[in-house]
Amino acid sequence: MSAQSLLWVPILVPLAAAVFLLPFFRKSPRAGAMLGLGAVVAAGLAFWTAAPSAPGVDIPWVEGFALSFSLTGFKTFLLGFVFLFQLLAMVYTLGATRRIARPYLHLFALLVAFGSTYAVILTDSLLVLVVGWELFLVALYLLIHSGGAKAEAAAHKALIIGGTSDFLMLLGLMLFSQVSQGGGMTAGVGTASGPMAFWAFVLIFMGAGAKAGMFPFHTWIPDAARVMPASGFAALPASLEKVLGIYFLFVVTQQMFVLDAAARTVLFLFGVATVFVTIVPALVEKDLRKILALTAISPVGFMVCGLGVSEAAGAAGALLYMLTHAAYKSTMFFATGNFEEKAGGSGLERLLGIARSMPWSGAAFFLAFLAAISLPPTGGFVAKELILEGALHGGQIVVLALLVVGAVLNVAVFAKVIAVLWAPGGGGRGETAGACVLAPLAMGAVAVLGGFVFSRADALISAVAGAPEPGLTGNVWHFSILTVVSLGIFAAGFMIYAAARSGRASAAEAFAPLASSPVLGPVLGMAEAKKFDGYEIGVRVVEFVTRIVFLYCERMVDVVGNGVLSIGRFLLRPLLGGAHNGLYGNYLCWALAGFLVVLFLLFGPAA
Repeated sequence: MSAQSLLWVPILVPLAAAVFLLPFFRKSPRAGAMLGLGAVVAAGLAFWTAAPSAPGVDIPWVEGFALSFSLTGFKTFLLGFVFLFQLLAMVYTLGATRRIARPYLHLFALLVAFGSTYAVILTDSLLVLVVGWELFLVALYLLIHSGGAKAEAAAHKALIIGGTSDFLMLLGLMLFSQVSQGGGMTAGVGTASGPMAFWAFVLIFMGAGAKAGMFPFHTWIPDAARVMPASGFAALPASLEKVLGIYFLFVVTQQMFVLDAAARTVLFLFGVATVFVTIVPALVEKDLRKILALTAISPVGFMVCGLGVSEAAGAAGALLYMLTHAAYKSTMFFATGNFEEKAGGSGLERLLGIARSMPWSGAAFFLAFLAAISLPPTGGFVAKELILEGALHGGQIVVLALLVVGAVLNVAVFAKVIAVLWAPGGGGRGETAGACVLAPLAMGAVAVLGGFVFSRADALISAVAGAPEPGLTGNVWHFSILTVVSLGIFAAGFMIYAAARSGRASAAEAFAPLASSPVLGPVLGMAEAKKFDGYEIGVRVVEFVTRIVFLYCERMVDVVGNGVLSIGRFLLRPLLGGAHNGLYGNYLCWALAGFLVVLFLLFGPAA
């Protein structure tokens, strides 16, 4: 098999395994998980075999148009991480099938998501990208559904929000095809070239950002986190969704468009909003799953802002942060699945000291914690400093300051979580090593060691800057003004937590006073009641309009219809009353006359 043919294997093998799984492995979830693991391994081997000698392949489709796929150094770098995420997610699922309400649906959705992710990243054709994009949405819907009946509402919410944002993106792509004259994913259209170009950018940006979990399309994520299997959230919303969304945002901001000041302002506004609308509620949240979901959204704001700065450092940092976040957040959800299996829930009060009694899962969570607060030498440290460096050198001082504040609050949130998990007590020690322990430990190690990998990511830097820039990524161990800023972020975050914790009996209640404060209290209460949730607002609007239509308009239709019939009877009764006298012979004559008219029309002289 040629190297070009091998490019198809990572796409087709997971999809074929998914189709094969449903009819034959529906009642054997563990065997189905083995099949899925084998499919992922086969796809990975094909990918690594093709990587050195498969620059690309074009498949003629219609005249003048081909379906293009390529495997550059940059894509190889990304897909290497994607394969690792898929492999460890499937390993964890192998040990956690008994925890999943509908394991066959879970495995099917994972495999479809894996295949569509490869398709989106490998392709250079917008058509293939859109097909893979929509397949991923279907997989996400089914994966949430695999949580059982309790997950159906969250699945519908995710589908509607995702479908709406995808519709916006499709509108943007249609506008883009007009302004670029079919230029494709490397057109480089200036957003300042006209209103159509600018709005094409905004619409595509909204669709791509929504896939990553950007405000205001993020509200389904906390709901889904509460009800879907931990392995499913780790595999898609925590990792692959971020990879797809930020990857395409990179393509949009660095290849499809040349951004002007107005376009960059759009990125900054949505990026900063994404940071704060989720990190502040995370401070007072008392459920670990929901905290992890909220802190899975906030980093998207950092990534969006990184793509918005004019410096290559910002874009490189966004991509590296995307991979680091996928690694550490997946680790946290894997470990949380283990914690709640023993504790019987994910409430912070239930989980007090749980890491002491589950040392392997606790160690994995702690590794992820180091990356989450961007402590050196983790990938988070390198990535976040690159984003801040891009903002500093790009002159975006206000954005830089706001991101620093968001980073401080992020440290405070995770300081609370760590204090809860390692609180005194926690019951007897004991945890059986297995797939559910191996996966989070391996993923946590990836998150921590990512800094060393990223400092040598020449393929990624070449994609961002156009040529290798060894000084761009910097070393893991270095000292600069931003290093001082990072140290200040760590210190301020832990100090804020310590001050909030002072005098509180439980670490879980550290930030509880914020919920009753005169300023933040009402806002947080309204947010908890979903008063700011665009989906819930839309549902209420639709219900109101529906009530108006069916309660009032339908009655109006009945009134008008009855009135027309009454008028018709009044006007036509004198004319038709004699003809319709109830006599059978009379009706038969009318029928014969009508039949003769039809015959005349069909076979008469005019015909």
